[in-house]
Amino acid sequence: MKRRSLIIRSLLLLTLTTLLAGCGFQLRGLDAAALDIPALTLSSPDGRFEDAVEQALKGTGTTLEDNAPLRVNLSEEQVRETRLTQGVSGNQERRLTLSVPFSVQRSEDNAYLLDQQTLEASTTLSVDNNNLLAQDELRDEALDSLRQEAARQLVDRLRALEIP
Repeated sequence: MKRRSLIIRSLLLLTLTTLLAGCGFQLRGLDAAALDIPALTLSSPDGRFEDAVEQALKGTGTTLEDNAPLRVNLSEEQVRETRLTQGVSGNQERRLTLSVPFSVQRSEDNAYLLDQQTLEASTTLSVDNNNLLAQDELRDEALDSLRQEAARQLVDRLRALEIP
């Protein structure tokens, strides 16, 4: 009896998911939607943020070409570190903020579609002054995740961009 009810529930669940998928239902955030921009030129200083942006753009199906109709101009990333709290035992909480100015231009006439905006991402770190090696490692990992978040923000802004 239990086995039969399990099979019936499984079939009902399978039928329901098939019907929902057939109607176009899709959970938000599970599928990186493709950009309406097939190709971009990326003008930026070499570094880890450029790598994160390239990965994020390739994940959406956008190719990077030198003669693409749109150019994304990235400036130097700026990292701001603010101490939030200082504990008696040497523990600290710090806020890391990454900001990167950017703009989007048409290549044919250099007209700005997005003029000098800023991507910004921040996180809070808890560090121990007694373990300096782990502190640097934690900071690097946090900066890498901030770069990925800022790259996702850039992709979202490009997705919202209306191209004439």
